[in-house]
Amino acid sequence: MIELRDIILQLRRGCGIKHIHRTTGHHRTVIRTLKAIAEARDWLNPQKPPPDEAAVREAWVSTTACGTKHQLDCIREDLLRWHKEGISFVVMHRLATERVSCSESTIRRYVQRLCPPEPQPVVARTFIPGDCMDVDFGLLGLVEDERTESIRKAWVFSARLRYSRKAYRAIVFSQSQEVFFACHIEAFEWFGGVPATVVLDNVKAGILKASWDDPLATRAYHGLAEHYGFAISACRPYTPEHKGGVENDMRYIKRSFWPEIRIREEKKGHTIPRFSRVIEYLSTWNDRVSEPRDVGKVGRTVQELFSEEIHHLKPLPSSRWEPEHWAFAKVQSDWQIQFDKAFYSVPYRFIGKTVLLKATHTTVRIFLESDEIAVHARADHHWQHQVVADHGPPKAAEYLATSTKGLILAAEAIGPATGRFAQAILADRAVDAIRPLRALVHLQYRYSCTLIEQYAQKLLAHDIVSYTSLKNELKCAVEHAGTPAPSFRFARDPAYYRDAAEVSHG
Repeated sequence: MIELRDIILQLRRGCGIKHIHRTTGHHRTVIRTLKAIAEARDWLNPQKPPPDEAAVREAWVSTTACGTKHQLDCIREDLLRWHKEGISFVVMHRLATERVSCSESTIRRYVQRLCPPEPQPVVARTFIPGDCMDVDFGLLGLVEDERTESIRKAWVFSARLRYSRKAYRAIVFSQSQEVFFACHIEAFEWFGGVPATVVLDNVKAGILKASWDDPLATRAYHGLAEHYGFAISACRPYTPEHKGGVENDMRYIKRSFWPEIRIREEKKGHTIPRFSRVIEYLSTWNDRVSEPRDVGKVGRTVQELFSEEIHHLKPLPSSRWEPEHWAFAKVQSDWQIQFDKAFYSVPYRFIGKTVLLKATHTTVRIFLESDEIAVHARADHHWQHQVVADHGPPKAAEYLATSTKGLILAAEAIGPATGRFAQAILADRAVDAIRPLRALVHLQYRYSCTLIEQYAQKLLAHDIVSYTSLKNELKCAVEHAGTPAPSFRFARDPAYYRDAAEVSHG
């Protein structure tokens, strides 16, 4: 009420309503009402002391409250009773419209003015150095990817240490497990250590089942946490404020970094920022803007706080964690399972069982309950069959050697080019392909798979698809492997011409 008391003081000095309105900005109606209150209480008499703030407040509230009528005053007591009983504003509106014509928002404002919500106290948390890191994905916007020459939706991954507020940020095009785990590893290496706890939202890459009391993390995320020695702490469902630090970092990026790079790119003629420029400027912005800034209510910069926190982080392990993928699969009647567009065999007695597999970049391990039943090298191309003959039923090897499907699988086991060569032979429907395919597969017992692959790819490039051609090329290559001068398949031996000359002279 200091401003209202100032108006009364100006009225006591003889200032007019127009002058007071121009200097204070208060509406003329407010000034006239206050002037009437002052005249009724003889506050404008210069011989008497001016009123204090409490008297002005009491007079203003009593006057405006008595003089202002609201259309809902007639059902005021009912509204207060309904609010106390916990009845919703929607139901209040339906009941009130039987007596008063008004909108639901009018009832909401009226009740909230009569019963303002009590302010909820907040306890400021104290952070321990090296104790906790928050992680999250946030949608950034559209970015031009120069590698694919396309416009793609980009996200920013943020890993933020709670004590120092130092954050590792990466621009990504996916929220897959592989990206999620790779960002964790890069963040730990960038910090130079590992925090005790990682707090995350219920993202599918890390949390298999969200729960209020007992969330279930994925096997792969468990493996990552065990390797680096941190504890997983998932937020309760619908409570992103539990990782408010990284939520604030997302807003900070979108308000500080993203608008600036967009404007810089627009000046260069790019309405959509280029991915390479976004990555480049993110590093510059982090060094020049984010890191040197003062942390609110702390009085120290991010760099100063991190120089203290780095000594409390756990040391990095001696080796990087190898990303792994866990999945369930059902064993089909051909005693194989399908994973990531490739096929892997298991012992035929497990047909119809659901097995668990663990895949890394190099191997695929297959488990039934806790027993490992098969191990394969990871397929290096889609639709490849990794088959162990001993996994099949009795005489399965003989069957595979006499069927086109088995022969194609055996050719693909030599290499992808040999597999395509076998498919091309099979595509010629004019002849029976069993015999040339069987002969093609048996070449691996006479020549190395690398050599077979090399010449199969060479013949495919020249559109030559024939077992005989491949066999002759391999034979010629082996025979002339130690000859320094180039040889030609159809060139005759020089002795042939020497013998022919002797016969003609004789």
